[in-house]
Amino acid sequence: MRSHEHLAYRADIDGLRALAILAVVVFHAYPHTLPGGFVGVDVFFVISGYLIAGIIFKNLGAGSFSFADFYARRAKRIFPALIAVLLACLAFGWFALLADEYRALGKHIAAGAGFISNLALWRESGYFDTSADFKPLLHLWSLGIEEQFYLLYPLLMALAWKFRAGPFAALLLLGGLSFGFNLFLVGSDSVATFFLPFTRFWELLFGSTLAYVHYRRPAGAPNAFKELQAAAGLALIACAIGVLNKDKDFPGAWALLPTLGAVLLIGAGQGSWINRRLLASRPMVFIGVISYPLYLWHWLLLSFGLILRSGEPLHHRAAILVAAAFLLAWLTYRYIECPVRFGAPAHQRFKLVSLWSLLACAGALGYGVFRFDGLPERPMLADVRLKIDRDLPRLAADGYRGNGIAKALFQGEFKPGDDFFQLGDLPKDQPLTAVIGDSHGNMLYQGLATAAARPETILNLGRGSCLPFVGLDTVKKNGKSAGCQPFVGNAIDFVAQTPNIATVVVAAFYKQYLDGGVTLHSAQAGGSAQLTASELFSTGLANTLERLVRANKRVVLSLDNPDMDRTVMSACYSLLRPLLPRSPETGCQMARSRHDQDQALARRLIEEAAGRFPDKVQVLDPAAVLCDAQYCYAYHRNDLIYQFDGNHLTVKGAVLVAEELSSGPDGAGIFAHAR
Repeated sequence: MRSHEHLAYRADIDGLRALAILAVVVFHAYPHTLPGGFVGVDVFFVISGYLIAGIIFKNLGAGSFSFADFYARRAKRIFPALIAVLLACLAFGWFALLADEYRALGKHIAAGAGFISNLALWRESGYFDTSADFKPLLHLWSLGIEEQFYLLYPLLMALAWKFRAGPFAALLLLGGLSFGFNLFLVGSDSVATFFLPFTRFWELLFGSTLAYVHYRRPAGAPNAFKELQAAAGLALIACAIGVLNKDKDFPGAWALLPTLGAVLLIGAGQGSWINRRLLASRPMVFIGVISYPLYLWHWLLLSFGLILRSGEPLHHRAAILVAAAFLLAWLTYRYIECPVRFGAPAHQRFKLVSLWSLLACAGALGYGVFRFDGLPERPMLADVRLKIDRDLPRLAADGYRGNGIAKALFQGEFKPGDDFFQLGDLPKDQPLTAVIGDSHGNMLYQGLATAAARPETILNLGRGSCLPFVGLDTVKKNGKSAGCQPFVGNAIDFVAQTPNIATVVVAAFYKQYLDGGVTLHSAQAGGSAQLTASELFSTGLANTLERLVRANKRVVLSLDNPDMDRTVMSACYSLLRPLLPRSPETGCQMARSRHDQDQALARRLIEEAAGRFPDKVQVLDPAAVLCDAQYCYAYHRNDLIYQFDGNHLTVKGAVLVAEELSSGPDGAGIFAHAR
């Protein structure tokens, strides 16, 4: 095993690491302060590509490159702090997390140990989703991309070097292809573009290309151009941090700002004033040296803090947790990283075997926690007063990809996570019920289908943030259209034209469309210019009912369930925490009068529309089973029946509503076939 030659140390690159990690830490601790601080990771990619590629090129040129030595050094650099963090997660989760939370953490520990966190997270949700706050290992996505890159990159460069194929041309070609995939995919699937390796490799390749340029022609002495170059690089990174936010389609072309900024700063050389005096200053170098363990620890602590506070803002606690992360980062670097990386060379083989074994053990333990459903029988959970289920059951096959009906409804633009489609082979022996709505309709579908003797008789057709009324489009808070039309119109037409669909259940989060949380627009050009939200709501509902009644459908308009506020849900979730004190009074309730006031406008508009078709349209109210005369409750017996956002029911909550509605004097006739 031949030893590698290393590049000359550059203190300014450690300072650039510090700039990147500080941006990320502030973004995670106080997201409104630096809305674009997440681009610090893009700066890390460039730094990594530059440094690692520089070592590879120097050793290839000297004929001393060894794959075994390369991966051994990567293991000694990456594994020690990662193992410490993964084992700490397992230990803390044992005492602090509920079964479903611990199960999810176990999955992410296994993915992190296998360096596939980015792929696991891609299948779950986006980096900026609310649920992301409750994923303590969310940040390992970037480590996954780096290690996937280094599985391929050394081999490609070694082949290019051996066959004299021109590394520079190969770097440009690979970087251009990766950047092109990024631009092509970001508009249609920004989550995939964020997490997939081939749409992020170009950032590491930018750094690699610069390394090759410096290998062929070392950076010269500082001059006016390099001073200007460094200033431009710093300005681009500052612009990215200040201008970008989670509503931008990222990475896309926006990622050029931090990426080119980092390339310019590194390319300016350590002699330029900004690099020499600012980045190479002792405080910045110190932070840069511990940046890797700091990256691993800071989000772990912040996320666990958010979990224990049930999502409530951390405020001053964030600063305390960040300070703790700095301390843990220094301790990790001083007492774990340094002995492994720089200790006596006599025990290198033993160190490598130990590192691989410990990482494999951490991954296996994480998988075990996942496999055994978060170990719900842990002693820590014995006294937890309320239970919660978050997983939605797979009640019917999501047959979108092979289902012609779905392709016609969604017109080839099905969005996993935003679109709700459960429709198998339509049974011919009994009438069917179709649920049409937004995420609240999907929630009610879960209850109806779970309570049904034959779940396949309940169909689900919906799209998130789409009021299920014909002729209406919606614009979400981030300014993006939800793309409701023509989908909603297609779904209504399909239901109307399918004879054995006898009942249609319409359910939605009506309040958000009436109070401006989601903006309503007429699908006809100029049709909404003079109409208020309530007028658009009434017109769309009337047209929808007329279409369905004309097709001889029985329509059930479900009013919305009570919308609990964050204070109520925080009180509920405190009863779920093994480590938190629990008061005898639950606080898991809100005044019935508040709910009645909250839903008054939607109730009036819905009842007025239903009154035009008294024999065909019925209004059902979930509050009949979720409230009494004084209070609306977020729990039932020992089960928490609301998700933390306070407006979505859990499956058990939706089942409770479905069973009570179908067992009532009116509901019995409507849902008899679903029992």
